[in-house]
This record gives sequence, C-alpha cells and structure tokens, in this order.
Amino acid sequence: ENKVAVNTEIKSLREYLDHILKNTNMKSLTSDSFIQGECDFLSANLYAKSSFGEDALANISIEKQPDGNIEGFVRIRAKTQGIALSLGDKITMKQKG
Repeated sequence: ENKVAVNTEIKSLREYLDHILKNTNMKSLTSDSFIQGECDFLSANLYAKSSFGEDALANISIEKQPDGNIEGFVRIRAKTQGIALSLGDKITMKQKG
C-alpha cells in the first residue's frame, strides 16, 4: 500500500477527483450518482490496469476544510509495490492542478 497526502490548490472536491482520474488514466468504480452535487467530503474508489496487466486500486478520501482547502489521502493498493509507488509518485506530481 502507498498512502499519498493530498496537497492541492484545487478548491472543488469533484474537480480534484476529475483531475486525478484524467492524469492517472484511472476509472472510477464509484457511481456518479453517489458523488453528484457539492458537499464537504468525498470518498471514491478507482481502478486501473497497467500495460503489463497488473491491477491497481486507489481510494480517495478527501474533505473540504472551513478555509476552502482540501485535505485527505489517496491510498493505492497493488500486488507489486512498484506499481503502487509509481502511481503514488504520479499523483504527487500531478495533484497541484
């Protein structure tokens, strides 16, 4: 497992999720009907398959703070540590917005 702290300038929870989906080529396993609208927290499960056929799962758990900033974590799980680490590095680099 690789746990990545959320550190972003993005202010919308849904915009952050969409940004991560776009930049990691992951797909959301959480139905859009569960993450519609605006609220102060969001949790979603993501999935990707590497070009080598390895599966990776990620769980985004984020919360909007009273000052408007987003805090939380992205937990990445994969059978091989290399996939989890490289996906974590990619999220860390791309999450700024």
